[in-house]
Amino acid sequence: MKKIVNIFLFLVFLIIVAGCIMPSFLPKKIEIITTKEFNNPISEVFAEFNDLENYASWGLLINEDSVNTRINYFAPYKGTGSSLTWNNAKDHSIGKGEYKILKSKVNNTIKSQIIFVENGVVCIEDIDFQSNGGVTDVTIHLTTENFTYFTRIFAYLYSQKLEESLNKSLDKLSILLQNGRSNKQLHEGDAEYIDFKGIQLLAIKNETSTNAEDVYKAMYKSLHEISNYLTDSLKYSYKDIDNPIVYYSTFDTLAKSTIFYTGYPVESNINPPNSAMSLITLPAGKAITTPINENVHTLFKTRYTLDKYAKENGVKLKNSYWEEYQDIPQSVDDDVKGKAFYLITE
Repeated sequence: MKKIVNIFLFLVFLIIVAGCIMPSFLPKKIEIITTKEFNNPISEVFAEFNDLENYASWGLLINEDSVNTRINYFAPYKGTGSSLTWNNAKDHSIGKGEYKILKSKVNNTIKSQIIFVENGVVCIEDIDFQSNGGVTDVTIHLTTENFTYFTRIFAYLYSQKLEESLNKSLDKLSILLQNGRSNKQLHEGDAEYIDFKGIQLLAIKNETSTNAEDVYKAMYKSLHEISNYLTDSLKYSYKDIDNPIVYYSTFDTLAKSTIFYTGYPVESNINPPNSAMSLITLPAGKAITTPINENVHTLFKTRYTLDKYAKENGVKLKNSYWEEYQDIPQSVDDDVKGKAFYLITE
């Protein structure tokens, strides 16, 4: 009997010794690096990570039990400073936590912090976006804070679940994008990123005050003149004429004056019929866009929407702003529908 007890005590001793020595052979922190290729433009993929309402539908752990997981969003909802919290009382492997974007550079990088409250794990996630001919490569580098000596075993076991969940979430995002997730309709006041290919306009230059009615009258007159030329002289049918565009080269709020070009997209072989009309090119590049759905009297509402979005998300704007209309309103009391665009610095 004494021999059995001694053997038992010796085994317990070995287990204690092993438990004390084993952590020295295990990593001090969780570190995961994974890459994923998406057959979508970089602006579409970036928006899924940068817009937390998008992220919550596929993101790490959050999407594993969407029925029982409660999510709260915090302003500005997109970009730097935006955050969400999640809580699942039924599944402790999901538990509760917080995701916060610490820094966001459009179509380039995102740095975020993930806190898994149930396990006391704090992660820093660096996401890098690379564009290659319409395909986007995403690299995620996720690291935790150093674990204490005797919790390294926990870190080693938890890292496997974390990596598995991360790869599953990226696979789900890939499916969402393949099924046309990027074609969702924007709501008024929302903004998204696009790759603008550039457009050539047959346009007339206008100089007016920043008063919405003055801008509308000059715009209406110019578009009427250009559309008559396209249909009467060049024999365009109305269905072949693309949406009208107004491009603002100067918008001085202090002097209350603006210079803008009003016209229609055309092919390069058109020769302007007179000095009033000219061919201008809207430069290609990355841009942010938002829907237009307003009255002529509030013509510049969407401009301020994009200005505000840029400031809140650290987006640097170039001096290139334009609006594309579905149709031209017939009076100053009519509504305007379309899209507004701002070229951005990458």
